[in-house]
Amino acid sequence: MRHKVKWWCSLSLVQHRTTVVFILFSLFPTLLGVYTQEHDFNMPHQESDRILSLVELWARKIGNHIFHLSNAFALYNDIKDNFRTGEATLQENDGLQLVKEMTSDVTNMMKFKVDAVNRIMNVAEEASLDKYKQEEPVDYYNAKRLNPSPDIPQEAIDDKNYRNLSLLSNIHFDGIPINESVSSVHVPTNVYAKAPDVINAIRWSGRLDRTFKSNYELDPTLSWQYFGSSTGFLRQYPASEWVMDEKDPDLYDARLRSWYIQAASSPKDMVILLDVSGSMTGLRKEIAIHVVLNILETLNENDFVNIFNFSTETTELVSCFNDSLVQANMENIGEFKKALKTIETKEIANFSKALIKAFELLQRYNKSGQGSQCNQAIMLVTDGAPDNYEKIFSTYNWPHFQVRVFTYLIGREEKKKRDLSWMACANKGYFVQVTTLAEVREQVLRYIPVMARPMVMYQEDHHHIWTGVYADVAHERHGHLGDPKQIEWLWEVREGKRQRDRTENYQKLQKIVKDSSSPAIIDALRDKWQVENFLRYGEFSLSSRSIARIKAAKMRKMRRQRLRKRDIQNFTLQPEVREKIKHEIELMLKRRVKRDVLVLIPNRIHDYDLWKHHRRLLREQEKLEKWYEDIRMGRRGAPGLKEGYRLMTSVAVPVFDRKKTSNITERVLVNESVWVLRKREMKTANLLGVAGTDVPIREIEKLVPPYKLGVNGYSFMVNSNGYVIYHPDLRPVHQESNAEFQDILKPNYNSVDFAEVELTDYENEARANDSELLEMAGWRDYYSKLRKDLVEQNAAERMMSVKIHLDDMKRVVQRKQKYFAQKISGTPFSLGIAMPEGYGKYKVHGQIELTREIQDHRAGDVMNHFSTGNWTLHPDWVYCEYKYDQHQEDQSPEALINEFLSRAQKPNWKWRSTRTRPPPDPIMNQAQHKRWKPSMGSDERRDNYYCDKDLVQSLLFDARCNPMFIPGKLKLKIRSRTETFLEDHSYMILILFTSSQNFGITTAFVATRSGLTRWIDNPSESSSSNGNSKEPHFMKVHNRAIDEVWYKRAVDYYKEDQDAYVYSVPFDAATRDPDEVLVTATRAIFVEENDYRMAPAAVVGVTIKHRKFVDFFKNETYKCPSYPSRNSSCKKAKTCESKSLNCYLLDDNGFIIASENEDDTGKFFGTLEGTIMESLVQSEVYKKIQIFDYQAVCLDTQEKNSMASILTTPIQTLKWFASWVMGNVFWVLVKTQLYTLWDPNEAWAYAQGQWDPNAAPTDEVTYSKGPINYQSAFGEYQEMLPDEAVITDESSGEGSGKDPEEDGSGREGSGEEEIPLYEGILEYEVQDYLDGIPTEDTKHPELPDDIGDFPSLEKLKKKGYPIQLAYINKTHPRPCDKTVYLYKLQSKKLKQDGLYKPVKGKLSNCHTNGCGRPFSVQKVISTNLILVAVNSLCPCESRKVDIEPVEVEHNETTSCNRLLMQHYRKRPQSCVNYHPDEHEIKLCGGAGSLGPSSVALLTLLLAHIYNSMMQS
Repeated sequence: MRHKVKWWCSLSLVQHRTTVVFILFSLFPTLLGVYTQEHDFNMPHQESDRILSLVELWARKIGNHIFHLSNAFALYNDIKDNFRTGEATLQENDGLQLVKEMTSDVTNMMKFKVDAVNRIMNVAEEASLDKYKQEEPVDYYNAKRLNPSPDIPQEAIDDKNYRNLSLLSNIHFDGIPINESVSSVHVPTNVYAKAPDVINAIRWSGRLDRTFKSNYELDPTLSWQYFGSSTGFLRQYPASEWVMDEKDPDLYDARLRSWYIQAASSPKDMVILLDVSGSMTGLRKEIAIHVVLNILETLNENDFVNIFNFSTETTELVSCFNDSLVQANMENIGEFKKALKTIETKEIANFSKALIKAFELLQRYNKSGQGSQCNQAIMLVTDGAPDNYEKIFSTYNWPHFQVRVFTYLIGREEKKKRDLSWMACANKGYFVQVTTLAEVREQVLRYIPVMARPMVMYQEDHHHIWTGVYADVAHERHGHLGDPKQIEWLWEVREGKRQRDRTENYQKLQKIVKDSSSPAIIDALRDKWQVENFLRYGEFSLSSRSIARIKAAKMRKMRRQRLRKRDIQNFTLQPEVREKIKHEIELMLKRRVKRDVLVLIPNRIHDYDLWKHHRRLLREQEKLEKWYEDIRMGRRGAPGLKEGYRLMTSVAVPVFDRKKTSNITERVLVNESVWVLRKREMKTANLLGVAGTDVPIREIEKLVPPYKLGVNGYSFMVNSNGYVIYHPDLRPVHQESNAEFQDILKPNYNSVDFAEVELTDYENEARANDSELLEMAGWRDYYSKLRKDLVEQNAAERMMSVKIHLDDMKRVVQRKQKYFAQKISGTPFSLGIAMPEGYGKYKVHGQIELTREIQDHRAGDVMNHFSTGNWTLHPDWVYCEYKYDQHQEDQSPEALINEFLSRAQKPNWKWRSTRTRPPPDPIMNQAQHKRWKPSMGSDERRDNYYCDKDLVQSLLFDARCNPMFIPGKLKLKIRSRTETFLEDHSYMILILFTSSQNFGITTAFVATRSGLTRWIDNPSESSSSNGNSKEPHFMKVHNRAIDEVWYKRAVDYYKEDQDAYVYSVPFDAATRDPDEVLVTATRAIFVEENDYRMAPAAVVGVTIKHRKFVDFFKNETYKCPSYPSRNSSCKKAKTCESKSLNCYLLDDNGFIIASENEDDTGKFFGTLEGTIMESLVQSEVYKKIQIFDYQAVCLDTQEKNSMASILTTPIQTLKWFASWVMGNVFWVLVKTQLYTLWDPNEAWAYAQGQWDPNAAPTDEVTYSKGPINYQSAFGEYQEMLPDEAVITDESSGEGSGKDPEEDGSGREGSGEEEIPLYEGILEYEVQDYLDGIPTEDTKHPELPDDIGDFPSLEKLKKKGYPIQLAYINKTHPRPCDKTVYLYKLQSKKLKQDGLYKPVKGKLSNCHTNGCGRPFSVQKVISTNLILVAVNSLCPCESRKVDIEPVEVEHNETTSCNRLLMQHYRKRPQSCVNYHPDEHEIKLCGGAGSLGPSSVALLTLLLAHIYNSMMQS
């Protein structure tokens, strides 16, 4: 520096001046740019700095105020001190030891299930050897014919063999009424129940009842036990009624369930050859397609398959699957099904090319080690072959017979049997002839026993199989759909319902056009969007909130129907009991008994008539909504699951016929036209069926208690294919905004790969995961790390950086997690746990020894902790439970913990905390077995229970740490501090808060690690508003403690700022009643030993009325620092009150917590100020994080031609009619949907138009330019409309000119407190069940340019609306990948020298006049919020930045690669595909015949068509 000074001094004066001028000239452009930037805002530089200092001042005042109030009322310091003084300590979480203990428990439980099915299998095989007389009657309970309704005539009861059976609701079986003494039998619709082989199997399988009961006595955790017979029926224990809606078909067939198919045969590689030559047209083509469809339904995830069309050339049905076999998962099967709809028949069949192609492909897979490496089969579907192609078979398949050949002859030609029959018999296969659609399923299922022959012949090898995860949908054994292969049918049913609803609204609309003269209605009829809303929802002038309520009403209706069928029609009360209860109810009603007493009665009423009577009384009292609230609150399942779904896996074992020969009656062709029946004894290897039991995922999760893993820790299970059995991010159901489709399973919900739920932090493009999870080699991974360990069932310990999304994929967290995994012996599963790095390494240890607490009289009554006050326990955790007696009226965790604490105070009480133990050793003698399982009397059985000792004693410790939330104790605490409250600022604020001068805090709460949630309400707030609220209490809904989003966020944010409260509002707050919207503020309490050893113990928080929160926000941001009040001088300054400045409070994920406009609440900031949001990302205020959703579903619009074409010519009309009739006949006979054959409303669903190519597939509108007279087509339906269906002027909102939110009605101009249509619908249900509610300021999206105008009113009166308006855009679900960018606040970027400083930015030259938009950002201290002030004078155009997931666009190559991607998998250990004596079995098929079931189906079909056409 000294040299530089010397150099400067040596210059002359002229040189000095020249240097200065040069420097100034060089800096002139920079200074000029700075000057221009500061003056684009049209304010001086000091004004910009003043705004910056104002923002800093506002943020500091807001942060200080809400922090101290929240901290005081939440009693943060007191609760934290109690944990510290209560001697809570830290223990290290040994993940490896923890997963070993959990795996051991799960393994023991699984062994019990395997032993149970082994016993069923042994008894079944022995029972099948018993001899019975055919004329002996069969005594069994038909699940479809139990407890007839009083409405059924006595003649029908006698004719259909109805029987009465006492059924009691059992919580272990999800509240389903059951009988534990017997089993019940279900016979599918397509099976003739009186067939000799069916009757015989039902008879001998009756012996299984004793085994079922014995198994349940030995293992009370057993779920449904069953035996699925190869003849088609299912025997299940315990007995229960197969409840079905009268309109729903019975689609259940046990032989198509995954547990049956996997147990009945070993894995297989299959090539299906489908003849598409010119002769395969009409009925033959339809039968062939349905044969292929039914074959696909018999495959599972361990099988590999491809389908080839062959005529002159042989080509893959799906072009992506070129020259390969693909895994038979649901997504690939879906691709085959979609392609089958497009096949065309032409040219001549070349069988040689097709057979050679199939053999070469199978041989290549066998030699290369790919595919199943077990059975191989060719399925040939054709209407006849010209030769037997012996040379090809001798070349490729003989003498080892590696490939079985199954042939399906389509049609009645007897002459074509010989060659196809020879092909099957010569290659260890089976031949069938399929002549009608009704027999397709039965004929296809004949190949399964053939594949099982080697297993049956070995006899001793009964391999056990474990299925992948699947869903019982509303308990499918009671008539609802549980088969994932029937999801498409359910989707079609829902689409048909959607079409019917729209058609009915169209009819109403046509009538309104004719009859209405009201100006308001006329204006609505001319508004395209008003008309569209009417066609969708049946009303005019609907706000977004009103639309949400209508959707919620639809959801409620569906749920009520399911509940009514399952929970109400349980059993019939004796008449005298019914009358007595009716009388008591009426007396209670007259005496005006409190609702809390009366509302409990429906849970004990099981008689339908009595229930209806009581329902009417409750409705008169306006108590029905409380009842439904109890149902809604219920006990919620895992995230992503809706009510009625239950995930499970099953263990099953095949049951073999021990007889090696059988008397076979066969049809023998004597000559070309004469058949004779001959009976002879032949060698056989018959599969009797499959025995199995279900293992609900919830039973596995009980053995992996979440409290041991801590907040943000979780467990998961993966099978040998790498598919998830359970995982917190497994989302099996649709979550679209359309209420009709929310409870439908996704197409590939049961084949979600582990790599699709663990999103690593290294991904930058879809399916390019190259982290510790996988190492990808092209599109196939054979070098996986964590995933491979799970598949191989190796012990694993890994660390990964992952991205975790929360709140329906609207928030994101990045963290490092440590993974531990162990194998579950005897199964193909691996159990893993994940725990966050950092606080997840330790856990809080604090317990109260229950026995000492009871003996220590100084400690007081242990029941005092739970005797009063508002508290709940985690609804999904097991604190205590009965092992056997599942008929208790109230088995909620709260009721059970109170009951067991009462028991604990009695003499001789002891812990029973052993959940699992190894099953008895088979070599035990009788004395040893008796000691292992002592006999129990009825009292001992009833009192046999289990309690989680660690969890219960931790619960008692946590309850002692927050006694302030017990009423009375808080007041006592305040009074005890009144003399010194000036020394404690928080208590002064608390006392001030309890007065009328408060901040709008309604509730203070605490949730702890043990699942305990306590809260106390602010009397001043609850008395003024909450008492009249229709919303349930916030804490009753959010009662899952460490699993709540606000708990997880508070713990994660602790690392960012230990003093901060985390604030949030509902995303759909703008559509709710503003008085009901709450702000949630939460803060984590950690037990700390130093900066590195810490663990979360609890989270405290408050709920604040959003309206008062906003008032406070405005009051602070409208002030000037130099003016204490908002006077005229202050208003002239640049505050948030001025029109030149818009102010927002944003949370750490970019959502608006508060702004000057209430309608902005809960929205993502980018939807309003997208350009500024992008600027915040560029300034590193927010970080942009990409998330991929590999479980997404896209809805494709089905292309259909307009139904207007039927009016052009009679020939086209006849052609359409014939096509429609045949299509319905085919569908009904295969799926037995007899009730949907003829419905004009559903018929119209085939036609549709396109609304907007950029719109979502669910948009339902198609407009035509100009009127088209199709009103006559609806004439007959208009006259059928009931009077009450007509929308009158009054009910349509006549005279409405108000904003829908101004009058608080949720509907424009109604002026009513409630809309009659929504009676009984609670406000919270609208929000909890629906996603995607419009949140834009604009009322409607932009209209397409080609809509055209509606016809004039005169033409409307004369001709009506175009018929196209009655059509929906039918959709079809398709698995796809979606992506979304989420945002996370970078708090550290806003810090300077350890303090939060304001950051300013500017959108320069964003308008043609050259103006810009400056903005300022300041972190709000002690919160997760930032204050953003944006200049609003410059009319800059702002891009919209949305956070709605969008589909990842794959080109044809990448799309095929995604389908062909095969992650590493482990093959099943058992493979039995060969027995040396199998050639001695000569049974290889024969002609199909139209059996009794086919005749019955055809008779029902014809009768239904006749009746429907007569009615229409």
